[in-house]
Amino acid sequence: PAPRPRGAPGCGRCGSKLPDAMLRAADHSAFSAEAEFGTRLHERDPEHQAVAEYFASTLLACTPVRVRSVTRLHNAEVYRRYSRTVASGETLMFHGCKTARNEEGIIRRGFDVSCCKSGGARYGTWLAYSATYSNAGYVRVDTSGLRHIFVCVVSYHQVVRDDATMRVVGQDCAYPIWLLKYDL
Repeated sequence: PAPRPRGAPGCGRCGSKLPDAMLRAADHSAFSAEAEFGTRLHERDPEHQAVAEYFASTLLACTPVRVRSVTRLHNAEVYRRYSRTVASGETLMFHGCKTARNEEGIIRRGFDVSCCKSGGARYGTWLAYSATYSNAGYVRVDTSGLRHIFVCVVSYHQVVRDDATMRVVGQDCAYPIWLLKYDL
């Protein structure tokens, strides 16, 4: 199996570490390039519960949320490219995209800074420390009213911008590890 990144990823602001149930998803060495792109986790799976709880904990306390599904994403090629950037450590962050086409592109090809428009051409991939920021206008809402948000591991390599709310990183410096669908 591939070596684990140095240190457990966690909250980039408070330094808290993630539960083991979330960390076991970080090793993608078992997935081939031909593997399907995701596995929907059962709501009683400890990984599902840990991811859902972490997500909910970063929303404003007054925002009731119901996580309808957690899908652990698998993309061996995208993970291989990302894993070359994690030597300096990583953290967990959120990314919303407004269209099904963008969501599918991220799942199949990873984050592509050549498609980025915010901040200027090829500026970088924008990620939020808190789901509250992404939820406030950057998530996709499908036809059934479910909101979609990526939970990503993000390296400290090639940081373009980093402030209290978000981080912008270069190509292959973020990996979408879970896709959550939820409603408020």
